Amino acid sequence: MIVYYDSYCKLCTTSSTVWGKLDWKNKLSFESFRHLKDYPIEMEKSLHVFHNGKWYKGYDAIIQIAKILPLLWLLIPAMYLFKILGLGDVIYNQIAKKRKLVPVNQCHPGESCHISSTHQ
Repeated sequence: MIVYYDSYCKLCTTSSTVWGKLDWKNKLSFESFRHLKDYPIEMEKSLHVFHNGKWYKGYDAIIQIAKILPLLWLLIPAMYLFKILGLGDVIYNQIAKKRKLVPVNQCHPGESCHISSTHQ
């Protein structure tokens, strides 16, 4: 499973680090979409996961990650209940909208640093 996260987002990088530590069988690989030459604009709005030939995004991506990590298996029934009730997507989208983007270690010395989409 490939987890595409936003390396400009502290919440995203922290989540990826935690998931990596919980991944005892090394089934997850993490890649910042910011390092891709061309990426879908949707990746700027939500977490994306590619697994078994399918794409998952947002809350659905988190559910897929939880299915891989044994310590999170107990949460899966509640996660699906939140999905059915529509709460999972609502909560995920609210958090995604309010996340802070800081391009730490992404700027070159002597240059100004700004955040912008590569897709205008």
